[in-house]
Amino acid sequence: MKSLEGLNEEQIEAVETIDRNTIVFAGPGTGKTRIITQRIAYLFERDLVPPSRKVLAITFTNKAANEMRSRVQNLGIDSRRIRLGTFHNLCQSVLRAYGDKIEVPRDFTFVSPAQKNKLILSVLRNNNVRNMRENAFANWISKLKNSSVDYGEYLRKTEKTKTIGLTSAAVEYETRLRENNMIDFDDAILLTVTLLKNHSELLWLYHNAFPYLLIDEMQDTNRMQLELIRLLGEGARNVMAVADDDQSIYGWRGALPTVIGEYIEQLNAHSITLVRNYRSPQIILDAANSLIEHNDKREKKTLLGRETEPDDCLEIKGFTTAIQEAEWVADKIKEIHKEGIEYKKIIVLYRSRHPGLKIVDDMFIQKEIPFRHFGKNFNKVELFSDLMKESLKLIVEPSNDLILESILESLIPRYSKLYRSNKTVNHYEELIEGKLSVTKLTEITPEDEMDDAVKQFAKFCAEYNHTQSYLKIYNDLYDLLKISTLLLLEKNDAYEQSRHLELLKEKMIKSRSRNIIDLVGELDLQDESNYIENSIDEVGISTFHAAKGLEYKAVFIIALEDDIVPARYDEAEERRGLYVAMTRSESKLYMSYAQQRDRQRKQPSRFFEEIDVKRFAHKIR
Repeated sequence: MKSLEGLNEEQIEAVETIDRNTIVFAGPGTGKTRIITQRIAYLFERDLVPPSRKVLAITFTNKAANEMRSRVQNLGIDSRRIRLGTFHNLCQSVLRAYGDKIEVPRDFTFVSPAQKNKLILSVLRNNNVRNMRENAFANWISKLKNSSVDYGEYLRKTEKTKTIGLTSAAVEYETRLRENNMIDFDDAILLTVTLLKNHSELLWLYHNAFPYLLIDEMQDTNRMQLELIRLLGEGARNVMAVADDDQSIYGWRGALPTVIGEYIEQLNAHSITLVRNYRSPQIILDAANSLIEHNDKREKKTLLGRETEPDDCLEIKGFTTAIQEAEWVADKIKEIHKEGIEYKKIIVLYRSRHPGLKIVDDMFIQKEIPFRHFGKNFNKVELFSDLMKESLKLIVEPSNDLILESILESLIPRYSKLYRSNKTVNHYEELIEGKLSVTKLTEITPEDEMDDAVKQFAKFCAEYNHTQSYLKIYNDLYDLLKISTLLLLEKNDAYEQSRHLELLKEKMIKSRSRNIIDLVGELDLQDESNYIENSIDEVGISTFHAAKGLEYKAVFIIALEDDIVPARYDEAEERRGLYVAMTRSESKLYMSYAQQRDRQRKQPSRFFEEIDVKRFAHKIR
């Protein structure tokens, strides 16, 4: 069969096993995306999907979903027969259609990070919670939601807290979200699970619509997502999940490697393991294997790669200072580029972003190496593209005071520079003699150009014709907010601002959303993969997390010092993070550390002791 062509024995077993639930343990580079797309092709090739039904495939990033969609189309399958997207994408569509059954309005929007932070600050103050900061409260709420199996269980967990006022703060947080027609991202899945549990007729509809279910990156799921899989899987003829517990690196946001075991137990899933790596030479896989073997409680697998060739290499380098390290990385990139490797086939990876790593940017500029950071908002810049997206939400719902306040808090300081004014958000609260609202701002008598700009923005949001094309909406907002003029004030961040604006414009032009509400939902669900660009010939700079799923001819992993790698977190997860970084390489892997960074003495990462350097031509020096 065409869908089985070119697959190895284990891959064929994964594609053909359709009489039971399965878990496919797929190491890096073993073809997990191919397995999912070929399995979809196999189901249609054997006429196993009735004409009125679809295959449901759930991924964790938009990039993965788009790649799968493209591959499926290349196999000649009608994409309309497949429902392919992220967990949040699926849940958003369910709540848009049926959320009102649990009092979630169908035209909800997602609360932005800025709005969420402002709301949390307010509820903590209102409930006299003095011993918890906003981030800690947000993480607490998120952890409770992600470890729950429905909304009722989440509420019961909030009631068990011993901190005075915390339960009432949590209740107020949820209440005020609903009052503003909003949910947070954890709500999307938790509310969907609650809806399907409480309305069996809806669950039956989804069972009937999707007889086959495929899950990508199962190791990144939490208990709430597992409950959704279990619910949907009850009606599927079989469920296939693809996972690699060695690449579980999202514990800090609720993902649990143990969920894989729960999936196997709850769905009585048959295990298949893929170890044939089609990406990396054996010299790199030997290093990665020797590192990850130090983790226990894992599905044991040893990756087998292609034969190591003369151009392949693994180098581990130590330097006295971070400056020496950065210069060596830049010089080595220039060298391998001259040998024929495109800049866009090279990436520099680090554990987490911190100011000391700016030295790499400075060295690349000095050595005239083109580069770009992957991931969103790498240097904490407030993005104009986010300002534009929030303005779209205000067009949808002009009465939303949370959105209006967050927009003005971002916009007014910039307008103050532009118009050389000392006015703040408080000025407009005083001007309308009360709480900010779009309606009241449309009625103010402007004292100067800045007041007029704010008034015109409010009128735009209150009166805009929703039937305009998305390109016109973008252009109108761009002009109204005076983005081109504000860009001139950004100086060092103008490039990043422009890049994200172009991404937003492209997304809006290509969108097939039926209305602005759906468009806003689509834009809200962008993840870090939306900000990864491989078409321009520039060296990538990225965290381990943002680079997950990518591959490059040459990979540089820098700042490999204790307290950075591993950081002060779960050591097993930190080891998995480095394993993910190492296995991005198709040919050359360079790993480095400095004995002095940020004016502090450093020790090489303890993980170097776990990598069997005796196998390599280059040892730590």
